[in-house]
Amino acid sequence: MDWAAILAVTDGAAGSDAAMAAAIDLGQRFGARVEMLHVANDPRDLLPYVGEGMSGTALEQVMASVEASNARRREAVETSFKRLCSGLPAVQADEPVEAGKFAVCLHVTVGRQPEEIERLGRLADVIVMPHPSLTEGDESASMDAALFGTGRPVIAVPAETKKGFGSKVAVAWDGSREGAMAVTAALPLLKQAREVVVITAREDDDVIEPSALARYLAGHGITAKTWAYTPGSESIADGLLGQADHAGSDCLVMGAYGHSRLRERILGGATEGVLQRAKIPVLMAH
Repeated sequence: MDWAAILAVTDGAAGSDAAMAAAIDLGQRFGARVEMLHVANDPRDLLPYVGEGMSGTALEQVMASVEASNARRREAVETSFKRLCSGLPAVQADEPVEAGKFAVCLHVTVGRQPEEIERLGRLADVIVMPHPSLTEGDESASMDAALFGTGRPVIAVPAETKKGFGSKVAVAWDGSREGAMAVTAALPLLKQAREVVVITAREDDDVIEPSALARYLAGHGITAKTWAYTPGSESIADGLLGQADHAGSDCLVMGAYGHSRLRERILGGATEGVLQRAKIPVLMAH
C-alpha cells in the first residue's frame, strides 16, 4: 500500500518549515493528500494549573500571553504555508481528494496538540514531525503521541532535510517486533529508494541474520545490501547513526521502543538518542 494520506505537524517554530517541506515532497512523490496540522493552545487548559490563588489581573495577563503566543505561532504557520504551497493544488481540511491526486490543506484547531495528533494521525498513512530540537513546548509529549498513540509510522525531519530524501535508506534491524513494524511501514519509501542497506549490530550470542530481512524485502521487489557491525564503546544510538552515515544514507528506518509498562509512552534510550542526534530523517514505528 502506498501513502495516500500524510499528516505534518507544525507549531510555528523553527522546525515547521522542514516538516511542511518534507511532507509536500512526499505528497508529490506518492500522489497523496498532505494535511498540515496546527494546534493552538486553549487558554482555559491553564486554569487548573495557574488559576488558583491568582488575582483577576494576573490571570488576565496569563491568558493574554497565551493568546499572543497563539497569534504569533499561527501567523508563522500561515506564512510558511502560503510560501511553500503557492501554486500547489489545495483543498479544505474537510475535503476529500481523489485517489492518487496530490493536494495540500491547512488544518488549524484549538486544543491539546498530543490529543489532536492522536485523533488525526490514526487516519494518516505516515506522520511527519519536526526534529525535537526544532519545536516549542513539550515536544516529547507530541512525539510520544505520534509514535505510541496512533499506530502509524512517524518521520522526524531535521532542518537540513533535502528534497528527495530516501534515495539511500538504512534499515536498523534487530529482529524485533518494532523493527518489523518499521520495515513494513516504510515499504512505500523503500520501493522508491535507489539503495537500501540493512544494518545489524552483532552483540553477544545474537543469531539475528540481516540476510533474512533482505530475502523478505526481495519479495517486495526491493534489493537490499546487508551490513553487520560489532558495537564499540559508543551508545546504540551513536553506533546506528555512525553506521548509517558511513553507508551514505539519507534516511534511517528503525523501530521505536518505550519504557513505560503502563502505556509504553516513555521513549527508550536508543529511540530518544537517535531522535535527538540524527542529522537525517528518521522513520520510526512502534
